[in-house]
Amino acid sequence: MSQLNLIGTTLGRFEIISELGRGGMAVVYKARQSDLDRIVAIKILPPEMTHDTNYVARFRHEARSAARLEHPHIMPVYEVGEIDGLHYIAMKYIQGRTLKDLVQEDGALSVRRAAEILSQIGDALDHAHRQGIIHRDIKPSNIMITDEGWGYLTDFGLARGTDGATSGLTMAGTVMGTPEYMSPEQAQGLASVGPPTDIYALGVVLYELLTDTFPFHAETPMAMLAARLLQAPIPPRDVRGDLPPAVEDVVMRSLARKPEARFASAAEMVSALRVAAGIGAAPQAQPPLTPVGGVPAIGETMVVTPSLTPPYVRPQVPTPPLQAYVGPTQAVLQRGTPALGLPPPPSLPATPTPQLAPGARPKIGLFIGMGVAALVLVIAVVGVLAFVGRPPVDPGPPVVSAPIDSALTKLLQQGDKNLIDGNIDRAFDLYQQVLNTSPDNTAALSGVAIIDNMRADWQKAEESANTLVNASSSVDTNKAAALGLALLADAISSQGRAAEAADPIKQALSLDSGLALAHAINSNMMAIQALSANDTAGMDKALREADKAVDSRPDETLPIQALTYHAIGFTFAQDYRLSRSKDSLAEGKADYQKAIELQPNLPLFHTNLGYLLNSADDYGEARAAFQRALDLDDTNEAAHNGMAWSLVNSGKYPDAEKEFSRAIELAPDYANAHYGLGLTLEYLNRKDEARAAYTKALELDPLYTDAQTALDRIGK
Repeated sequence: MSQLNLIGTTLGRFEIISELGRGGMAVVYKARQSDLDRIVAIKILPPEMTHDTNYVARFRHEARSAARLEHPHIMPVYEVGEIDGLHYIAMKYIQGRTLKDLVQEDGALSVRRAAEILSQIGDALDHAHRQGIIHRDIKPSNIMITDEGWGYLTDFGLARGTDGATSGLTMAGTVMGTPEYMSPEQAQGLASVGPPTDIYALGVVLYELLTDTFPFHAETPMAMLAARLLQAPIPPRDVRGDLPPAVEDVVMRSLARKPEARFASAAEMVSALRVAAGIGAAPQAQPPLTPVGGVPAIGETMVVTPSLTPPYVRPQVPTPPLQAYVGPTQAVLQRGTPALGLPPPPSLPATPTPQLAPGARPKIGLFIGMGVAALVLVIAVVGVLAFVGRPPVDPGPPVVSAPIDSALTKLLQQGDKNLIDGNIDRAFDLYQQVLNTSPDNTAALSGVAIIDNMRADWQKAEESANTLVNASSSVDTNKAAALGLALLADAISSQGRAAEAADPIKQALSLDSGLALAHAINSNMMAIQALSANDTAGMDKALREADKAVDSRPDETLPIQALTYHAIGFTFAQDYRLSRSKDSLAEGKADYQKAIELQPNLPLFHTNLGYLLNSADDYGEARAAFQRALDLDDTNEAAHNGMAWSLVNSGKYPDAEKEFSRAIELAPDYANAHYGLGLTLEYLNRKDEARAAYTKALELDPLYTDAQTALDRIGK
């Protein structure tokens, strides 16, 4: 191919900005479509190939094949045409990297991560098959992964119909495709290739994701084709010994030489993989936004020019002193124990991303803040963790209680059902009806404690958890006591009293070492401490503790699963904040989304997702998450504060002022909201008002160094 270079030129309505990549028959550029004022990717056939009618026909065939497939995981095609003798395809612009680049840069993936990617691409592939289209060139370089973990299947240049129709682009006996990924029947040039051909290629992709190598080794492309006809694939456990045998069986079945022996669909293959690995249903990544005029493409930086002289620096929050824990005295576990206020969370320094060994489980961690500024609310909103990777179980009552009469049993069953369905107010009322008759009923007390935690009402959550622990102790119910102690630790830690929470979580784990929620909350506490100390080794320990939550698979109710997903997402958020790992970002978002999928009506879950998106500078999506939280509860000061910080970082200062003011109205002692308001007013050149807001923040928290710095900057 000639060195076609159109950068800086205009092709019709397309202003060519930069080159994204080039392959055997085309160059892909990033461009701005002037009439619609949007960023696109434009694929251009070089001039020397326009004389080959077969290339031109295949190029147009790619556009037609993709354009007829409307699916969220298939790269959208906007238009196809010819300008000044150059044939082009205009497509959605995606900020990310190919799956091939991901494996080359990150090494072998965890089974869970591989399954998440394949579930998306497999769904797209099954859709194409249902529409009568066979891709015939499935490989990692034809799969795009956005920075948020959203996958796109691309390049339908070799696609053909299930009836064998390819518009005359290939003939029987012609071998088309990429040798490393071709099925045996495709390697023979058979005309009868069908969906099993793509399933085979997807199996090779899975093999590569898990091992960072191929199932066949050969020196030449022809030898590679011959190998799959004459040899058995190298078992993946020969390359990566930590893979479960059942996972290897899934890979080997997908690579069966006979098409009928493979999985019937990609969905069946991914489902078998998840069952083999015991990792449950797939969390959903978030689709990226389409860049338009005035909005940067995903992953790019939006530069906001403030109207102030001093540079904008995202506020950092000082680490509050830890209070000594007085020990597991009865005073700590008595119902009605008063909770302290809500001190700000620790500051979050960043460190380089640790490198993972090939085959190691990637660290999955996300932080809940909008840069360091948003960290402010982390502890106050955090609360619950997330269980990643266990299949849903039939929900039962939260905890088995002592025998009760049929009327109470019916009330408990109704409460449990409403809790599972997300009707937590109704569930709370039903549990209270049980407690009116039976005050020490541990099943009802468990339901109340879970709901208080879900509501992020940490003082009530602490009280109800204490009550559950005391009632459980009186009837020697270790499981209920462990749950109560875990929720107690979460409530205490979420109020900024991390040291005081250490003993309850230790007791919870000693009573029930298989309680995933307890492991997740423990990892949450460890991650906060590691983050405040800039301690990557400590963060690794926190992630290993989160792994225990994944590995210990007790039968848990769906509400507890949701809390566990959410909490692990928070632990993973801390790792993202520390390491800036894209894997951590993707995993954390997936965990929050899974929690939301299980309990969609909890403002806490949407709010914490918003803070994570803020920390990733994805302010548009963050505002959408905060708005969902506010739609559920407009009195949620944490969501108003998070929304305000997102607006500040986007340069929308008048709107940010309104949101900070609303947060302060709801929580007058909210030091971070006062600080954010001060920063916003400073940007609006209202220095006297800004000075007053900074002063108030410092009064509420004398250790708030950013507020002090701001006062020094503008003068007292």
